[in-house]
Amino acid sequence: QRRTSLFINVNVGNERQHQEENTMTTIHSTQRHLRVLSASTGVCYNISLHPQEFTISNIRRHLAAAVPVSDQILLLGPPYKVPKDSTLRSEEVLESLRLGDEEDAQNKWREKQSSGARRLFLFSKQSLSDQAPDPPACVLEPSGPPTLPTQPGPSPLHINPASSPLHQALEVYERRFMLHLDQGRVLADAADLRFSACRSCVAEQTVMARALRAAVSNLGVHLNGTLRVRSELSTDFTQKTQAHSAILTKFETLLVNLGQIPLHPSLVSLARASGHVMESLVDTVPVDRERAWAGQCQTSHQRLMTMFHDLEVRFTQLGTTQSREQEARQDLLSEEQIQKLWEEVEHYGREIRDRQSKRLDSLTRDHGEVVKVVMNAIAGDGAQAAFATLEELSKSSADIVPSMQTDDESLRALMNKVAESKTAAMKRMKIRLREVSVAQSAIQGVNADVTVLRNALQQQSDNMVHLEHVAELPESYRDFLSELRRRRAYGGAVTASSTAMMERLASMRVDEVKAREKFLRGAGRHLMPPFFEVFAPTLATPPPLFTPQLPAMLELDTLPDLGPAEIVGGHSDAVMEGGVSSASSLTAASPPPAPSVQETETQDQLIVSADEGDGLIVEPSAAASRTDAENKTLAYENAVLRQALERLGGKSPRSYVDDARDASVMQKQADDEISKLRKELEEAKLNAKTAKEEAQKVVTTKKQDDRISHSSFGVGDVGLFMPTGRGSPGGKRTYLAFHTNCPHRYLSTDNIQGTPDFVLGRIVYQEDLVAGEVGTDANPYGLHVGTRFWVLTVEVLNQP
Repeated sequence: QRRTSLFINVNVGNERQHQEENTMTTIHSTQRHLRVLSASTGVCYNISLHPQEFTISNIRRHLAAAVPVSDQILLLGPPYKVPKDSTLRSEEVLESLRLGDEEDAQNKWREKQSSGARRLFLFSKQSLSDQAPDPPACVLEPSGPPTLPTQPGPSPLHINPASSPLHQALEVYERRFMLHLDQGRVLADAADLRFSACRSCVAEQTVMARALRAAVSNLGVHLNGTLRVRSELSTDFTQKTQAHSAILTKFETLLVNLGQIPLHPSLVSLARASGHVMESLVDTVPVDRERAWAGQCQTSHQRLMTMFHDLEVRFTQLGTTQSREQEARQDLLSEEQIQKLWEEVEHYGREIRDRQSKRLDSLTRDHGEVVKVVMNAIAGDGAQAAFATLEELSKSSADIVPSMQTDDESLRALMNKVAESKTAAMKRMKIRLREVSVAQSAIQGVNADVTVLRNALQQQSDNMVHLEHVAELPESYRDFLSELRRRRAYGGAVTASSTAMMERLASMRVDEVKAREKFLRGAGRHLMPPFFEVFAPTLATPPPLFTPQLPAMLELDTLPDLGPAEIVGGHSDAVMEGGVSSASSLTAASPPPAPSVQETETQDQLIVSADEGDGLIVEPSAAASRTDAENKTLAYENAVLRQALERLGGKSPRSYVDDARDASVMQKQADDEISKLRKELEEAKLNAKTAKEEAQKVVTTKKQDDRISHSSFGVGDVGLFMPTGRGSPGGKRTYLAFHTNCPHRYLSTDNIQGTPDFVLGRIVYQEDLVAGEVGTDANPYGLHVGTRFWVLTVEVLNQP
């Protein structure tokens, strides 16, 4: 009974310990608990801190006894990252850590990442180095066989040594059962310890497997980021270096082409006036300096290509998809082995532990029964009967202790197997973590090389800008000429508009002077002095002079006169096809627009002869000034639109004229091709008509009879066509010829009205075909592909 009570207390204590482990991350009012998992050994470190002390630095100090602070690496996840103080203080993170503790307690090995559970793993930098020693072999306790007692414990009988020999003989049985009970207790306690050690060891291996998964996941995040950077870099590098290579390869050709583009004569004259000899675009380029710069760019371009090639080699050294998949399969196989080992411990080990417990219960009951029998025999006269009962109990329990020893050896073998598995797991963990560490270092090195290459590429792009100026010079020169013409047009428009305005104001003042003189000479003569002195002091004064000071267009004196835009065939180079003028057709050479009727009427009302007696004069120069201003404004707008058109289309207006000419040539060729096809069509129709007439002659010459053909079908034969269940194209029924060993003769329903129950007709034409793909026009009757069939056109003789 004492042993049973002790065993129950031990079980209760173990369950309480498990419950405490399941709640290591719960949040209390005064302290917060955290569980840190060691990646190298699988050992769990429980940390309790006040909420204000819950920081990474304090956690590291608590772990310093296991791993020095300088060698610690903490990963929290998933997703697995180095934690921060703000992360650990988050209630959401603490709750996810608690979920992770619960899953570990329930051994949910195949939990999903979507469950929200997280774990905090501890890695050691020292164990990741090449010089790190191999982990020590795992030894579980108790490792050896238990030491069984050879003497029984205190007897509950308290028999006097001077009692009768019969009573002493009964005491010998009690001593024997007591010894067996003591030995069973030792073996049962050993079973509890061994089973607990096996479960803890397998749980530590599970932690190590999860830690490896965390390390691989963290590596995958960095690797995917590096591969993404590689893709972006490769695209950008290829695009830019191809452009650079094209310029460097044809740089001399570019210079030759620049030498073949002459400068505008006015630009040549300006250059000569300033003491320079420039006749082509190449004369504006410092050729020697650009050649030297191109040589330097070529050297740096080759160095850049070498760096990119070396970087590609570094990328390939990060591993392939196949190698990573192979490593993942090996890690998964290791996890499956741990899972099988856990199942073996949970089933086989627990079964042995439970058997040992039941045997101990049996020994306890037997000892109690022996004590009861002996006490009754001493108290009464049934000593002889007691010996028989005790002997029977002794025989029934003789095999219990040997059986417990045998199971103890089996459980010890299982414990050694679990220990060896952890030893192998620690060695493999060291190798895998070393591989992950090397891969992380390689990724960091590659990222550093990527940064260097990007900076070098940016510097090369900045250096190539000078050579790009040379490559873009012809296009820029064309825009330069267009810009000069636009600016001169602008200056002319401003000057003309200001001149017209000044002339208009002068004309209005002259008219105003005449009108005032007319008033003063007329009705003004009869006004009294107060009207001039009090009411309108300026009534007799002339209108003020308006002399605005407009800024001088000095820019026009510095811009060369390039003349009008290029003219092709006597017309503006911006005229589009079909005689429709583009925006650039608004040139100064265009005739001025005719004034509207309203404008004519207004001019007739304002400009009248002074001889008519109204005091106004005629100013014919004002209309001419306005017309000139409008023409020059339109010329400026034409220059702006022409420049915008060239920038958008990338072509000069003359190119549109060339395109129109090419289009007219292609249209003529197309018309000739259409005429040729029409002639061929007429010939085909004539041949078809002739063939039809010949077919009709054959029909008329063939013997006419009303017998229904069923074994063969030819032109002139009479066939009976019956409907089938399949519909034909157009929604009509499908008709098949009544036949004998002559299948696949279908009726053409083009000249069949309605859906009769049968059709009797004379064959006038039959078309031999081969079935194509099912569901297409080449197989309207759903036949097997390649089946030969005939479509018969008939002259209907009878149909209901």
